[in-house]
Amino acid sequence: MDRELSDSDVIAAFRAEVAAWRPKHVPNLLELSHAGEHHWRRPVAFASAVGALALALVLVLSLLVVVVVPGSVPGIEYVKDHLATRPGP
Repeated sequence: MDRELSDSDVIAAFRAEVAAWRPKHVPNLLELSHAGEHHWRRPVAFASAVGALALALVLVLSLLVVVVVPGSVPGIEYVKDHLATRPGP
């Protein structure tokens, strides 16, 4: 069974690791601040951009339904009431 490490054991192990660290290359400020090439092609950034675009499209379509769509479309009054009023408590 493994014994539980005390705080002093963890601190001593951490200090030993830090003392033994000898970096071969230290990045300069230019390397740290340089944006990656094709950063919009990264999956997370792409998904975020697509999600923001989809939300903007839904907002514009909702606004168009409330403001522009005529009352002659069947069921549009229910949709307009649902989009233009806030729910009760």
